[in-house]
Amino acid sequence: MARPKSEEKRNTLLSVAIKVFARNGLTASTSSITSEAGMAAGTLFIYFKGKDELLNALYVEIKKDLAEAMLRDHRENSSAEEAMKHVWNNYIDWGIQNPDSLAVLHKLKVWEGLKPEIPEETAKRLCQLQTLTETAIAGGALKDIPYEFMLALFSAQTETVMQFIKQDPDKAELYKERGFELFWTGVNKTDRLQKQ
Repeated sequence: MARPKSEEKRNTLLSVAIKVFARNGLTASTSSITSEAGMAAGTLFIYFKGKDELLNALYVEIKKDLAEAMLRDHRENSSAEEAMKHVWNNYIDWGIQNPDSLAVLHKLKVWEGLKPEIPEETAKRLCQLQTLTETAIAGGALKDIPYEFMLALFSAQTETVMQFIKQDPDKAELYKERGFELFWTGVNKTDRLQKQ
């Protein structure tokens, strides 16, 4: 009779895998993961059919964690600018606190073994963010930019801010504030220069 699976062991394997893949790339062996986790070599295969399944599960877990972090404490009645700034700050804070997860997420986005349905499944977790964006566009607060394009701009600019914070943590708030101002000026439908 097979032993019941432990959620704690599965989570340990995932968190150790993030560290190993961030440090050594996606070519790192499964045995290096179980070794670092202090588990027998075959333990990983109790929880995942193989390395590909592990990598797909990692993508889902990281995106789930990121989506929850970005939308944490979101107030429904906030303006489009307040909502976007809240998500901006949460994303930067998550990236600073989870650099290994962010590094692995970048590697997984371009990994050829990612199952086509996985990104679609994880995109559903960000549907609240998409709804916020579409509502802001419909309400005239944001330029009519395709959601995926705006999300790519958002990611690129927040990650630039993260790099500067990593180099100079004392200026974290300044970088977050000024970075958001530049992002918002670019996507805001109302040209701030005309207001001044």
